[in-house]
Amino acid sequence: MGLRRLMFASQKGGVGKTASAVNVATCLGQAGQRTLVLDTDPIGSVGACFGALIAPGHPGLYGIGRWELPDLVLPDVAPGVDLLPYAEDRRPIDLNALHHSLERLREPATEQYDFVIVDTRPSVADMTRRLCQVVDEVIVVFQCHPLAYRTLGGILGQLRDARTDGAGARLLGLLLTMVDGRDPRAAQLEGHIRRSLGQALFPISIPLDPMVSEGLMSDRPIVLYLPESPVSQAYQELTQTLLRAPALAA
Repeated sequence: MGLRRLMFASQKGGVGKTASAVNVATCLGQAGQRTLVLDTDPIGSVGACFGALIAPGHPGLYGIGRWELPDLVLPDVAPGVDLLPYAEDRRPIDLNALHHSLERLREPATEQYDFVIVDTRPSVADMTRRLCQVVDEVIVVFQCHPLAYRTLGGILGQLRDARTDGAGARLLGLLLTMVDGRDPRAAQLEGHIRRSLGQALFPISIPLDPMVSEGLMSDRPIVLYLPESPVSQAYQELTQTLLRAPALAA
């Protein structure tokens, strides 16, 4: 199987997108898939999830093309997982530079990894549309909340526009997160969403669990911090679903 470049995207923040990206990356590493997780956000949320210390002035993903990839990554932030951080020099996001960096990443990453997991900022300034040009697959993450469901069309519109522009990235699925199993209204809403979206929605939802935040405070994704928890089991199941999905032809 060739390299698979998988982007996690969302319409808004606070929906569990980064948590989903780092936990799936960790599960892939545990499954023997050599994985590079990449942070496109100057805030550095991905590194924080692993408790990674990034040196001031580190060029991060913007160093691709000027530095060898092994010199840029933080190795083994989790078993089988390396981290390529955003530049640690306070630079703002430049979509053109970001696009070119990810484009240049493909060749060296193909030699060293099975998966590249790209965590993006919430979809502002057409980020999802642009990055669809340099990834293979997209997972759209949204919260089990009426407003999140009703505004889902915004990011799906960016994906449609990207395909119109000639992007090869396919939508792998919609991931519903933060489903509160104690609230009957959440169960009712999840049922409505599943009836409306059908097979576009992954069969597994990610439950709401405060232990996710507790794990992050301990610098570990929940699948390492509390592997037997329902949310960890959901991420493991989601990862197995991804591994069963056929990869795109190179």
